[in-house]
Amino acid sequence: MVDTPGRWVEVAVPANAESVESVSELLSSYGYNQGVVVEESYKQDDDGDNLEIDPTRPVLVRTWLAVDDELPARRRQLEHALWHLKQIGGVGDPTFAEREEEDWANAWKEHFQILRIGASFVVRPTWREYEERPGDRVIHLDPGMAFGTGLHPSTEMCMQFTEELDLNGRDVLDIGAGSGILAIGAIRSGARRATAVEIDPVASRALTQNVSLNEMDAQIEVITAAIEDAPLADRTYPVVFANLIARILADNADKIARHVAQGGSVIASGIIDEREQIVLDAFGPLGFTVAGRRQAGDWVTLLLRRS
Repeated sequence: MVDTPGRWVEVAVPANAESVESVSELLSSYGYNQGVVVEESYKQDDDGDNLEIDPTRPVLVRTWLAVDDELPARRRQLEHALWHLKQIGGVGDPTFAEREEEDWANAWKEHFQILRIGASFVVRPTWREYEERPGDRVIHLDPGMAFGTGLHPSTEMCMQFTEELDLNGRDVLDIGAGSGILAIGAIRSGARRATAVEIDPVASRALTQNVSLNEMDAQIEVITAAIEDAPLADRTYPVVFANLIARILADNADKIARHVAQGGSVIASGIIDEREQIVLDAFGPLGFTVAGRRQAGDWVTLLLRRS
């Protein structure tokens, strides 16, 4: 079992759309297990409908530093690196706040309402009541310290593609599974089994809890590891979710492709539009072509099909 800290320093950096990728890469190099959350500002109705990005407010990029003996030096190094990045423009002043793990999870509860995505998905936080309607695919979710609530456009667009694909009786792979929302959504859409791979043990714990909340322990296998270390052997899947960021998608294209069946698809997400080409350049030589594309604001999600 991996020990994880109970206390954290949450680092939050406001950034404009052009600076998000640079700030994310910097924070990932300092944050616990390279964990980064990119949080758009949103407007939505109380019932979760009419979700839209608020373009008048900056994106907030967050990471977490473990409270340990190395924290003071790590924080100084991060502040110095952010100062240099700020000189380029588009990056605001960072804030540092100490959090108990429980405090972080509770912060979501203040603004996370029941959310409808696409034609049928309903994301229900565990602390909200919801009366299910015919045809609903309800996902019961407690994000904990994990990325993937459906609020971010990258997650929402992945789920919209999920609605369009025929998953009946198929197995799927979710790389960087976060809260498990995509793996759970795949099972709700008829997939037979899902394998959810998550490198961060804190996120993996939330993922495991969410699988149990949705009574899918027998259908979703949770693996806490990097994709190259996951015990997948030569398993291939007709559908692979990879909701990451452009750099990580490009750097790991061959590792992801290894687990995509011939004729299968990768739903690649978390891509800032100006970095889309590096993802295409990485997957193209591996035999993938664009079978679908969605964009919300500056965020792009690609449906890549293996010929």
